[in-house]
Amino acid sequence: MPLQPYTGPFGRPELTHLLRRTLFGCSPADLAHFNGMSLGQVVNELLTFTNNTTAPIKAYSILNGGQLDPNAIDPDVPFGSTWTTVPIDYNMMPSPVPFRQGSLQAWWSGLLWHQERNLREKMVLFWHTNLGTQLSGIQLPEPAYTHNQLLRDNCLGNFRSLMYDVSVDTGMLIYLNGYLNTAFAPDENYARELMELFTLGETSGYTEQDVQAAAKVLTGWSVQLENMGQPVIPNTVYYPILHDITNKQFSAFFNNTVITGQSGPNGGANELNALLDMIFLKDEVSEHICRKLYRFFVHGDIDPAVESDVIQPLAQIFRDNLGAPDQMRIVVEALLTSDHFFSADVRACMVNSAVDFTIGTLRTLGMPAPDDTQFEAQYRVWRDVYNATGLIGQYVGEPPNVAGWPAYYQFPQFDELWMDSATYANRKLIYEAVSYVGLSTPALMVQPQSQGLQFNISFVDLVAQFADPADPNALIAEAVDLLFAVDVSQGIKDQLKTNYLLFGQTSDYYWSDAYTTYVADPNTTDPAAQLVPTILLLLFLDMQGAAEHHLH
Repeated sequence: MPLQPYTGPFGRPELTHLLRRTLFGCSPADLAHFNGMSLGQVVNELLTFTNNTTAPIKAYSILNGGQLDPNAIDPDVPFGSTWTTVPIDYNMMPSPVPFRQGSLQAWWSGLLWHQERNLREKMVLFWHTNLGTQLSGIQLPEPAYTHNQLLRDNCLGNFRSLMYDVSVDTGMLIYLNGYLNTAFAPDENYARELMELFTLGETSGYTEQDVQAAAKVLTGWSVQLENMGQPVIPNTVYYPILHDITNKQFSAFFNNTVITGQSGPNGGANELNALLDMIFLKDEVSEHICRKLYRFFVHGDIDPAVESDVIQPLAQIFRDNLGAPDQMRIVVEALLTSDHFFSADVRACMVNSAVDFTIGTLRTLGMPAPDDTQFEAQYRVWRDVYNATGLIGQYVGEPPNVAGWPAYYQFPQFDELWMDSATYANRKLIYEAVSYVGLSTPALMVQPQSQGLQFNISFVDLVAQFADPADPNALIAEAVDLLFAVDVSQGIKDQLKTNYLLFGQTSDYYWSDAYTTYVADPNTTDPAAQLVPTILLLLFLDMQGAAEHHLH
């Protein structure tokens, strides 16, 4: 049975659901941008993008004689320039490595926060958790950056092509010991994860013999750190002398396939292609990837009905487009335009992840940020955002292990793992800090234009984007629509209106008059109007603590 396309109404609720799953948060500007478009038009725009990101830069420095000095660390990289093309002398002290790592973490958090209105950042995070690496495991920041770029360049491309590139990627070779895998000492680490996590799934039917044979196929790839005694940007090299040239026998699961051993400069590439061709003949690959997509974008639990009505037809679309250069775009589009994706059962059914919550808070509420001329301040506040996501369980670039974050695969809890007594307390700390305190930079910074900056959400500006913020009923209704993944009763809306907007009174004009007066003159001396920013702050703080705000 084919995957059923959605043919129902596509109004504000459907658009909000779609954007909450494909972007981080859903701001009034996001809704306004897509307002009036059809489902096909919205999904087409979400899936149409390029990797136009600029590289991370040196925005770091260290104290030298009581003053911050960017030349005292990583001196070969000018302040404000990218470090990604400058090799590191690993004998240099102090080492630039942790500073470049911090730059990469901040840069990625900045891309999440300032994402374009498309699926790129969500897809990069999807692949990051499903082809997992850890920056701390790779250790070297340059191959960690190139690995990130590999995911960006191919996030909606052909999955088999991506798996070839990932298999010989410098960062992955370091992380899963591929650079140590030789004919003389085979290392099974990457071969095992290639089958167990990346393509087939743990219980698909491959054997230990298959892992051992695959490990021999993958021998010979290594990492170059220097050339003629001079440091270079770490890159992948292939050494034929280290490749196992014997024939590799696979199990009955793979129809007893034998991959003929090959020598010469192309032997490793040819055998890797043969290995991937063999693996991708199995239907389990398409099913495994489609289940991962479903758990990331729809819901963790896959019951028999979902398996037969969604996963299997989606997997068939995957197989039908096995050679398509935009294979994953086709598959994701089918999922996001399916009848199941918009069914009531899967709306607001997931606890939002740490990144969804933190970045979504900044985007939805309209937190201002430093501009590009204040690059040192940018990296400072982006680093604060990185730490905030980690505080509630998701340091970007540092999943717990190669399997990624458990919330995307751990049966039966799945997304419920994002929320417990500790992480909720920290979520509360984050939204209160963002709403009350905002983001700031210290006075001691290299760039004068980055020193002592303060960024705060204007809740007045936020509600100014609403249809009729002077009407307390309309304001509350739109605030609920913006912050809550599920609607609440009219009684709760009335309570929010009375407790906050009406100063405990019963007549709507208490808010209407105060708001209109304040907007006309923010410097008004009217005591009720002067309270408008504080009232809105307290209202949105209250609403951010509700359970409905932590779902999507």
